[in-house]
Amino acid sequence: MRLAPLLQSSKICRSGFSRDGIMDKQRYERDGYLLISKLIDDETVAALNAEHARFDNGNPLSVQIQLVHRSAFIRSFVSHGPQVALAVEILGPNVCFTHQQYVCKAPDSSETDVPWHQDSGYGRLEPPTDLTVWIPLHDTDETNGCLEVLVGSHRSGLKPHHPVDGLRGADVDEKGLPVPMQAGDALLFGGHLMHRSLPNRSKASRNALYLRYCTPDVTMVTDGNKPVLEDGYSWMVAGEI
Repeated sequence: MRLAPLLQSSKICRSGFSRDGIMDKQRYERDGYLLISKLIDDETVAALNAEHARFDNGNPLSVQIQLVHRSAFIRSFVSHGPQVALAVEILGPNVCFTHQQYVCKAPDSSETDVPWHQDSGYGRLEPPTDLTVWIPLHDTDETNGCLEVLVGSHRSGLKPHHPVDGLRGADVDEKGLPVPMQAGDALLFGGHLMHRSLPNRSKASRNALYLRYCTPDVTMVTDGNKPVLEDGYSWMVAGEI
């Protein structure tokens, strides 16, 4: 299976890239997120959807985590996909993969909302040098539960989280910004960006792939301050220790 090459162009200004083809890190640092258009091709999207179908548990909100030891294709993708080069751009030359999950919303279900939260509210890493790569495997909009972000919220640090219907959430009073995306796009953000997704009220499933990368010096605070490279689901994908 071919993995789509990293977007490169000196003429076309794509979302997330300046006109010289360089990723817009200034915008990422200012807003806390960056939209990358068509990071992966349709063939790779189809293959990732097929892998999800193998493991789907049929729940309205299906979250399938850490399949990297059960799927050779997923393991190869998280280690060698085009998102690794973006992680290097943001985190530096030494990058560790640490978490993968599918987040899939069944059609026409009120039980598929995910409340406002920060990824560090689930799995806290210190120092917070991490990057989430969120890739929709279907087109997403406000009808089927696209991501919403709270622009600039990453600058306020980690907020208290509490249980919300089996998930974790944080209190937010501000209005979020919906981020519609096409299948194969990617949204990049760090562990302190506040984000959520509303229920899928469409007639079709909405699948997405979540990947998390970090620098190899972090400790997993939520897991008893375990060094990330002592975790069985984490390994280097770029550079060295």
